[in-house]
Amino acid sequence: MKIQVGKKTVELYDNIDFMPFDRFNAFNKYVMLDSELGATIQDFDKITVRVYEFLNKEMIDEAKNEMLNLRIVVNNVLTENSSKGLAFASLICKIDSTVVEDYSEENLRKILLNLSNEGLDVKKVVESINDVKKKSNLN
Repeated sequence: MKIQVGKKTVELYDNIDFMPFDRFNAFNKYVMLDSELGATIQDFDKITVRVYEFLNKEMIDEAKNEMLNLRIVVNNVLTENSSKGLAFASLICKIDSTVVEDYSEENLRKILLNLSNEGLDVKKVVESINDVKKKSNLN
């Protein structure tokens, strides 16, 4: 699948079933982190509500676990750590004619920064991830 981001053509794996296994693992890790924890104020609010629900039900251990999750979300917000963005970046095969081979977290962040400067928006990130997940036989 190819998308245009500013002047750059970004080629993405369009199905996780045909991704290299280690890249598949990276994609899954970031998708799971995003769905379980997140990195937005809305995610912070969602977890805070769960903490209060657990406390109201006197489910102290569950509330403690959610408080740990809350710490991670706050850290993600403050450090601008977007697992959704990292999941998207792990789908990238090529940018223009350059093959992406280094998908360490540091390089994925650099890719996201560069593409953001070219005009990458959240809508493209979310749509791309959702398209890939829909085409997967693992869903």
